[in-house]
Amino acid sequence: MKIVIVGLGLIGGSYASGLSQKGHEVYGIDKDVETLEYAKKKGYIKISDETEAELLSTAELIILAIYPQAILEFLNKNKMYFTKHQIITDVCGVKSSFINKATLLSSPAVYLSHHPMAGKEKIGIAFADSSIFAGANFLITPLEHTPIEAIKTLDRIARDLNFGRITLISPKRHDEMIGFTSQLTHAIAVSLVNSDKDKETIHFIGDSYRDLTRIAMINENLWSELFLENKDALLAHIENFETELNILKKALNDNDKEQLNELFKNSTHIRKKMEKCAN
Repeated sequence: MKIVIVGLGLIGGSYASGLSQKGHEVYGIDKDVETLEYAKKKGYIKISDETEAELLSTAELIILAIYPQAILEFLNKNKMYFTKHQIITDVCGVKSSFINKATLLSSPAVYLSHHPMAGKEKIGIAFADSSIFAGANFLITPLEHTPIEAIKTLDRIARDLNFGRITLISPKRHDEMIGFTSQLTHAIAVSLVNSDKDKETIHFIGDSYRDLTRIAMINENLWSELFLENKDALLAHIENFETELNILKKALNDNDKEQLNELFKNSTHIRKKMEKCAN
């Protein structure tokens, strides 16, 4: 399949690497010349004499590995090159805020968004590694009239990249769930790290702190945009979290060991159920 990946950062570069290894004809578009040269040198993308316009008009699949607002800008700028035989997708962590506009701008091509639930605390193509997708969740967010063939194409891409569970989910439901499982966890990690006012903390860190704060190392430009694009869902999850934290806080203030025990038993029960489902 002829694939054009727009944006060769960590995720785009990892897609390019993995899909090239599976025999796809992969080309890249990126604003940074050094990034493109790196990708070519590594064999992630093919060298081509075609212009960007020619690549876009002849691609079977276009993968947008760029920020949410940049997606709409790119589609609007290049909409004259899209054809009815193409599928355009993105790897963005939010959907509802732009998916309808993206669908219109992509016509006559089919726009079908997806979300690879994988990554690193590093940015840039130098850290590209297709093994990060192995066993990870792959979410496809079709609209009501999305052709089944487009869904099958993304399913194939997921399998070629060795993703694990492949799930179909509506854009709205996607944003609700990701607001909790991804964005809230990042918000908690950032807040935990920023709440540290003790200069000696570094000498007392154990596995608990490391595990909780790993994702506090964050791409500020990307995540600021993701948070704002999905702020209603995220704010609702933050409020629910605050409610639970206040219950624990009250139990401490009241010296209520029984209440603390119940909170700990309940969280342990839920976490064990989660592990069983994962296996």
